[in-house]
Amino acid sequence: MSEQEAQQGSEKRFAGITIPPDLKSSHFFSLYLATFFIACVTVFASFIQPLFLKQVINIPEDQAGSINSGLQNVSQVVTLLLVGLIGIFSDKVGRRMLAFFGFIIAGVFYIVFGYALEISLALGITSVGGQVALIYFIKLIIGIGFILCYPQFITMVADYTYERDRGKGMALNGVMMSLGSFVVFGVLAQLAVRIDLMILFYIIGGLAILGAFISRTGLVDRLPKEKAKKLGYKEIYRTVSKSLPLKISYVTTFVARADVVIIGTLIFVWVVYVAEDFGIDPTKAAAKGAIVMLVMTFACFLSFPIVGILLDRIGRIPVLISTLLIGGTGYCLMAMTQNPFSPALYIFASMIGIGFAGAVTGSNTLASDASPKAMLGSIMGGLNTMQPIGVLIFLQVGGLLFDKVGYWGPFALKGIADVICGLWILSVRKRIPVAVKDR
Repeated sequence: MSEQEAQQGSEKRFAGITIPPDLKSSHFFSLYLATFFIACVTVFASFIQPLFLKQVINIPEDQAGSINSGLQNVSQVVTLLLVGLIGIFSDKVGRRMLAFFGFIIAGVFYIVFGYALEISLALGITSVGGQVALIYFIKLIIGIGFILCYPQFITMVADYTYERDRGKGMALNGVMMSLGSFVVFGVLAQLAVRIDLMILFYIIGGLAILGAFISRTGLVDRLPKEKAKKLGYKEIYRTVSKSLPLKISYVTTFVARADVVIIGTLIFVWVVYVAEDFGIDPTKAAAKGAIVMLVMTFACFLSFPIVGILLDRIGRIPVLISTLLIGGTGYCLMAMTQNPFSPALYIFASMIGIGFAGAVTGSNTLASDASPKAMLGSIMGGLNTMQPIGVLIFLQVGGLLFDKVGYWGPFALKGIADVICGLWILSVRKRIPVAVKDR
């Protein structure tokens, strides 16, 4: 159904978004509630992992950056290998059941993660290296759960919305992701000082099960009636290679989608392992690091609605350029800061949050606009493939820079990349079709 048909029919709305006649407000509510739950589940790893590895597994301090980066990259490898296939599969069978199974897998294996030391000892694994290897395997399974689940909600926003409201729809997705981060960094991270870490694993496992229930009972698939004749990597490549807007979306996703994983991992490694130099207990230091992430999340939370309005009113490209430059500047300023407990980090983290909100929402919206409707899941799956590639490169190189050069290395690397991406889009903006550029 076209936008004109929508305007002629019922004008029901959910948070300013037109509800298509075949959907209900409850479907939108369930979509964004499930998005909130997957945000809690995915963000939790960045907080709990450095603390768990230091206090429970007791990994060597001089390898903390590399090990934490490597573990975070396990999920990214899974994403890289599977997200394109899952996107293609979702065009054939729908998004809802994939999300349901993804929540179940992630929830169950997060609880298994919490028992990693006990499982290792039961299997006769006493070395730290062997225990870390077991955690790598567990993170691999959790990563499969993530990739079955998380991309479906972005694609379903495109399925559920008309083009004129898509920026607001994607922005609301970001708002719910931010709320999930609030819960993790503002509540769970602060509880870590007072309760046993295992309780946190049970809490996040329970939230995942709730997400599975919402996905199964509250969502419906709304796939295009027209099916693509060919679905595969070659067809995705041909489509993207012929479209500058899709190229911009893919490159921006490669650069910007890594932000939360990078800062979320390395900020915690930084504060936990320099805590004693500042006379702070590592657990309390992790809680302070969570405040930095909370500030970044709050900046995202405030930015997403504004970004959504700007995307629909002034266009996707101006938003992408400006937010990439803001985020890149924030990273560069963070690289110049020597004290991870300095209040100045709150300002820099806010800039990164603004940059992340604009770049991610803008790239998702632009890709949704430029995708052939019958290939929407496939194109968005390909777009999500760019995330793990970016995270793998920036986080692994950043982890090595953290260990070999200093804490500032990964932040400087990421900041320069953001700025270069923004300047590249600025240089090619005049070649973008007017119909896309002015949306």
